[in-house]
Amino acid sequence: MMMTTIVAVALGFAPVTQDGSVQPASDNYSNIVGRYSQTIERDGKTLLRGSNRVTGAHYELTVDPAGRVEGTVGDWYVTFQAKDAA
Repeated sequence: MMMTTIVAVALGFAPVTQDGSVQPASDNYSNIVGRYSQTIERDGKTLLRGSNRVTGAHYELTVDPAGRVEGTVGDWYVTFQAKDAA
């Protein structure tokens, strides 16, 4: 579920508040995001690849073990820090 939420944030489907928390979406993130591939690299980073179901833009995101997310969504470069909710 964490990786699906990360993809939803990167694609702009999951609004983030000023304090950094993700606002609940009216729909399930899995339904909004759709399918994507997830690969764990030797260095512990997770690579997420897929296409935005709304715009068709391809994305490739890397999530390091500390929660740093960076990558591309279409022509956009995104970067943010993800952490588990307490």
